[in-house]
Amino acid sequence: MVTIFLCDDNSETVEKYSTLIKRTAEKHQIDIALSVFYSGESLVFHMSDTPDLPDIIYLDILMGKLNGINTAKQLRKLGCNAEIIFLTSSEDYVFDSFDVFPIHYLLKEETAQEKFEQVFLRAVHLSAGEEAKKFVCKSGASHKIISLKEISHYDINRGVVTVHYGKNEKFEYWMTLAELEDQLRGKDFIRTHRSYIVNLQYIAKFARRSVVLKTGESIPVGVTYEDKVKTAFMDYIVRINAEF
Repeated sequence: MVTIFLCDDNSETVEKYSTLIKRTAEKHQIDIALSVFYSGESLVFHMSDTPDLPDIIYLDILMGKLNGINTAKQLRKLGCNAEIIFLTSSEDYVFDSFDVFPIHYLLKEETAQEKFEQVFLRAVHLSAGEEAKKFVCKSGASHKIISLKEISHYDINRGVVTVHYGKNEKFEYWMTLAELEDQLRGKDFIRTHRSYIVNLQYIAKFARRSVVLKTGESIPVGVTYEDKVKTAFMDYIVRINAEF
């Protein structure tokens, strides 16, 4: 079952996309549960206690007081990891949407059926693979399973790894940094220092010998790692932008 939320303040658009989603799901024999919302406020309120409920969110950008970009930012702060697809009649906001990591940006009047299906199926595929995007860390009898999307960075001190995730949460366990690097290889994490590994999607800006994360934290960048970090980040940005 794939849980999908559709949020748009225009009833005709809601009807149109509800039909498209149901028709596409039926065509590809995908079992879905679809819920609709008519404002960003109502969507945020509904998800305040259950941010992980939806797998996919179709979200209009141009809405009343709380537009789609700000709605998505609030949802991400709540811990929502759903695949977000923006709907809009204008391309003006495409770069503003990068901060919330949407998978696509659909123009309402210009999206062909074939394109809609491609984006829908990609979202379903990504949401289905989300279980593979978990990080498992164990400390004695206790263990923690964390979505990689929630992890901003790791630091290590005398063999103790601290994973930083969610809303300033931490979990400590034993592992070498080399072992951790192997575990994270190919998953958009980069070593910035002999004691730090950072999630590329959390980098907000580069400073002198450091990177500032979207969480506000400043992480040191060692001299020997600086060029590699910048190259990895630029490759990541190019790849993300190419998906739009």
